[in-house]
Amino acid sequence: MSNSMVLVVGAGPTGMTAAIELRRAGFDVRIVDKSAHLAEHSQALVVQARTLEQFQRYGIAEQTVAHGRRLSGARFFSDGKEIVHLTLDKIASRYPFALLIPQSETEALLNAKMEALGARTERGVSLAGFTQGDGAVHATLLHADARTEQVTVRWLIGCDGAHSTVRQLAGIPFEGGGVGISFFLGDVELEGPDAPQDELTIHVRHGDLVFLGRLNDRLVRLIVARHPRDGEDEPKQLTEADFQRAVDEVGVRVHVRKGEWMTPFHVRDMQSKQYRVGGAFLAGDASHIHSPVGGQGMNTGIQDAANLVWKLAAVARGANDDLLDSYDQERGEVGKALLRFTERGLKLATAANPVLTGARDALAPLLVGLEPVQRAAMGFVSETAIEYRSSSIVADRGGDGELRAGDRLPDLPLRAADGPATLLQNWKEARHVAFVVDGGGAGIDALRTKLPHADVAAVNAADLDEDGRRLLGKEPKLLILRPDGYVGYRGRLKDEAGWAAYARQDALG
Repeated sequence: MSNSMVLVVGAGPTGMTAAIELRRAGFDVRIVDKSAHLAEHSQALVVQARTLEQFQRYGIAEQTVAHGRRLSGARFFSDGKEIVHLTLDKIASRYPFALLIPQSETEALLNAKMEALGARTERGVSLAGFTQGDGAVHATLLHADARTEQVTVRWLIGCDGAHSTVRQLAGIPFEGGGVGISFFLGDVELEGPDAPQDELTIHVRHGDLVFLGRLNDRLVRLIVARHPRDGEDEPKQLTEADFQRAVDEVGVRVHVRKGEWMTPFHVRDMQSKQYRVGGAFLAGDASHIHSPVGGQGMNTGIQDAANLVWKLAAVARGANDDLLDSYDQERGEVGKALLRFTERGLKLATAANPVLTGARDALAPLLVGLEPVQRAAMGFVSETAIEYRSSSIVADRGGDGELRAGDRLPDLPLRAADGPATLLQNWKEARHVAFVVDGGGAGIDALRTKLPHADVAAVNAADLDEDGRRLLGKEPKLLILRPDGYVGYRGRLKDEAGWAAYARQDALG
């Protein structure tokens, strides 16, 4: 690629994912971080099914699962009474569970993959400034020895957290505010009848909340959310006694024996007004921060990177630069929905008004008991329900089947002559895939010639199970899968004008 260097600022999970995606797409990458080493402690804890599907393409999903602890569900208790039980084993994914794994371990796995692809974090290096012009970004880097360096890159991706330097230098407003609740967390040893095993547990009483999730046989992640007390200051240094007092107040029957890592933290609901300014982009916490409700933050940042990089690759191949505006459009809407969900979820969980909590405790079991509600909740938490149907860059030209352009394509089971298989098991490259559904073998070679920057594969409806046929339908059609796992185009196979126009948009021809 001409002028293919991209600068990534911030080497957390989002930044390393961006570097992995960039290297897979053929870009040269510099990734810098002001810290001297990888994270030693972990605020993020959960890897969701959608992220594991992405890790499958990187070849690190099974390794990640082996390092973590599978969670089969979550239980919500109000004043000692269970009111909600949400199961996770029916997620429509190869990974029907949430994975509890410390962020530090996730970062170590991503770092190893990134380095294997030829990108290595430059530590002790920060961004001091940047300007834009002539289709490039001109950045000033500050090294630990106070040396400055001028670099010119095609694009800059800010993955540098809630206090993003990239966002501040770009002049992008960060809008929102605090939530008025004190938080602290710890990885602790505890014992007692309410100690969690293979499910997350959330306990609330009088507006205070305690979250418990088992990391391993020894440690439990304990998160406390408390309404401020009159005359009470936040502890400057947490002790086991602070956690014990909090769980006792909420009525959780556990004894906190020993804390391995304990820290207070502050929660704000904030989102960048825009995710792009010219050749500079924001991803992860640089573009959105929120409460830890649902375990969404790190996973959302990882998906931001996947959404952005394939579009950079398309523009580098010759697609119109306007394609990059869809990053803000698609991921900005996801960010807005995420903030709405986490803000409302936290307010409902930590409500102190007896009338509101009584209504919540009465209605929640009825609602969550409904299968559509369970399915919607699982889809949101796992991030498998995210869709871009309203995006300006997806094209749905009709056809049967429930799957639409803009939807995530599940890894559907297939019947194969040599044993069970799945639709996406061999999808490893950072390329579009054109799936010819029930179109026979005719025209496949011609399609490969017309779409040289996409893989082409045939799918027979007879090889799909009932759910697969319901989604994909039985009529001949063409589905073009984007490198981030979403259907960009759906239409009848004979509608060459339709899919050819889409191919020009993504520079597939």
